[in-house]
Amino acid sequence: MPQKSKYSKFSLPTFDPYFGVDPDSDNAGRLRAAQVDSISRTMPLMTGGKVLCAFVVYFAFRNEPAGWFLEYWTLALFILGALGFNHVYQNKKRGIRITASKNAYKRATKAVFLSGLIWAIMPIALYPSIPAEDRIIITALMSGLMGVGAFSLYTVPRIMMLWALLLFIGSAIALILVPTVTSMIVLALLGLYVCALLRSSYSMASKFASNVITNLESLNQSETISVLLKDFSENASDWLWELNTTGKVTRGCPEFLKSLNVDFTSISPGDYQDNFLGDNSQVLNMRSVDALRSKYKDQKSFRDLVLSSSSSLGERWVSLSGKPLYDVNNQFLGFRGVASDITDKKLTEERIAYLAHNDALTGLVNRANYTRALQDLISSPDKDMFWSVFYLDLDGFKAVNDTYGHAMGDKLLGEVAKELKVAVSERDIVARLGGDEFAILCMSAGTVQSASSLAQTILKALSKSYLIDDVNVDIGVSIGISLRTTDGHDAHTLMNNADLALYRAKAEGRGTYRLYEHQMDEIVKERRSLETDLKNALKNNELSLAYQPLICAKEAKTVCFEALARWQHPIRGNVSPEDFIPIAESLGIISDIGDWVINQACKEAATWPPHITVAVNLSPQQFQSKKIIETVVNALVSSGLSATRLELEITESIFIENGDVVLFSLNELKAMGISISLDDFGTGYSSLSYLLNFPFKKLKIDRSLIKSIAHNADTENVIQAITKLASVLRLTVTAEGVETLDQVKVLSRMHCTHFQGFLFGKPLSTDGLHTYILSECGYDIRTSNNNKLIKVA
Repeated sequence: MPQKSKYSKFSLPTFDPYFGVDPDSDNAGRLRAAQVDSISRTMPLMTGGKVLCAFVVYFAFRNEPAGWFLEYWTLALFILGALGFNHVYQNKKRGIRITASKNAYKRATKAVFLSGLIWAIMPIALYPSIPAEDRIIITALMSGLMGVGAFSLYTVPRIMMLWALLLFIGSAIALILVPTVTSMIVLALLGLYVCALLRSSYSMASKFASNVITNLESLNQSETISVLLKDFSENASDWLWELNTTGKVTRGCPEFLKSLNVDFTSISPGDYQDNFLGDNSQVLNMRSVDALRSKYKDQKSFRDLVLSSSSSLGERWVSLSGKPLYDVNNQFLGFRGVASDITDKKLTEERIAYLAHNDALTGLVNRANYTRALQDLISSPDKDMFWSVFYLDLDGFKAVNDTYGHAMGDKLLGEVAKELKVAVSERDIVARLGGDEFAILCMSAGTVQSASSLAQTILKALSKSYLIDDVNVDIGVSIGISLRTTDGHDAHTLMNNADLALYRAKAEGRGTYRLYEHQMDEIVKERRSLETDLKNALKNNELSLAYQPLICAKEAKTVCFEALARWQHPIRGNVSPEDFIPIAESLGIISDIGDWVINQACKEAATWPPHITVAVNLSPQQFQSKKIIETVVNALVSSGLSATRLELEITESIFIENGDVVLFSLNELKAMGISISLDDFGTGYSSLSYLLNFPFKKLKIDRSLIKSIAHNADTENVIQAITKLASVLRLTVTAEGVETLDQVKVLSRMHCTHFQGFLFGKPLSTDGLHTYILSECGYDIRTSNNNKLIKVA
């Protein structure tokens, strides 16, 4: 919109031809075209009038002394008028212009300036030589030309001002040339007339520009709306629809009808039966159709009226919103509204409702629905009903996940779900609680005998080899059972007791079942107490490190110590890592313990002889926190240990989650000079791919392979293959768990480069480590000063 002029009551207007519009915009071009066209429309009349006035002046004053001037002056105006008429003719041939450039202003300004200059010269030439009463005629003529010209040229204020001022200046000079009192009074009145003329003309110009810009913006909005409506109708999932007074579809419904799988052209009451109920009676939801018909008949607005249909193309849903149309006389014209395809929304709602009660992966009942069914069963009036609660946990499932990936694990869970459905009766409710945990509400097994029989059936059904993606995977199952009649009278107690029985089954070797016994509560209390104590172990300085030597086979000397966490409980005494490490992992505090081990090991290793390195095991959870690099760097900086003397040991399971992130972190650590070793090699499925993806420095053969050398001839072939592979990849090989000289002889023959095991040394406390280093290396690290070792002679 053009801006309103902001001039004061007593100041002249700014005469901005664009009225605040950007001169380089499309709207400015269209405004110029409208202004120039307005001038062109008045030009024939104005030009003809000026030519007529010129002839009047000529014939009236040709006999005066300046008559010779009038001949040339009239000829010039005649030629200028002819050019003007030609310009009008050319514009009419070209048609209505849409836009005009800035040059259109320049051409119009030149033409007006030339015409105004010719008219301004005339009174100057005539006034001195004509009588006073004739001067009044010239002054009146000039005033009239000013007004007519101003109102013809008002659409372009600067051109209008140029015309009026030229004629005023010419008249003023002529009046000054004959300085009389009357001339001065006329001059003053003429000046006031010009000011009023300019102000009123500019006001008209502002309104003209405002109307033009308003119309342009309305046109642009209409075009935009038309484009949007067209795109909306063609591409959106919502469609406009319109019905006339007889119910005939008059606008935009092909997609609407197609979405309903229906072919009809009317929903009017008169032909409702013939057109709407005929072949579609088995397709549409008739209750919704009746509601639509009622709204149409009552001429009432409605929102979100759902029509559903079923056909060979599947189930479809459409939501309708509409309102009645009336003319100015309040006569009903029909209905207009919007139709939306809500099929995806309805399917999503159904899926959400399904997932609220069922497990998405297996299709079994989920935990919430299982608990609800259990509570409803407990609340039933039949108090003498016998039934039981089974808790199941898959044995070996984590190994499948770690070795083959989660996709394989998900497929395995689906197969387990199928087996469970077959093993139980139709009355029983099978649920997946999460992960590899399942539960069964056994309506058919309410006694010890029947529950034990069902448990054995399930053990046999699940403890087998599954063929998934051409790979045989073996798992088992552990089962905990609580009976309704003896082990609890509310859902929480029954589920908790079954969980306690499951814990006992797993603790006794897995692959079995146990029924709940009351003493199991004490075992759980013991574990929870252990968990609480472990959470405070770091804070109470109860953790320490033991160091097991790693021997270089070629030089027969210690080159590395592996740092191993130990927990000395103030009451329980020494707690085995096999007991507290799994608890730390389940509690999510293994990262804190692992960070402490790295810092403590680096601090201790900084006092050792420079040729001895330290090895630290990393947990997968330390990589999940994404702070492992920061932890290692801080440990090296604070201890002063060289990065080349630190070795980090990982297992292949570390790659299962966020493999790319793990590889990035390992490469960053390796770039610092830190050695990365692959621990427990030979027990995983995808170890070879990890060896190719990341340049390890060392492989550590799992102790289970070393232990089986004596009684399994094939083990030697496996170890031989590993050492050859390591040789090709330029890796050193460490044999873990070496306990006999016979094992050393076999492993030496296979070119194992390093040994670790009880044969060479058990894990040493800090004091034992000091003695060991003093004995083997001749260094007393206890008397070191500022990490500078003192050699003992």
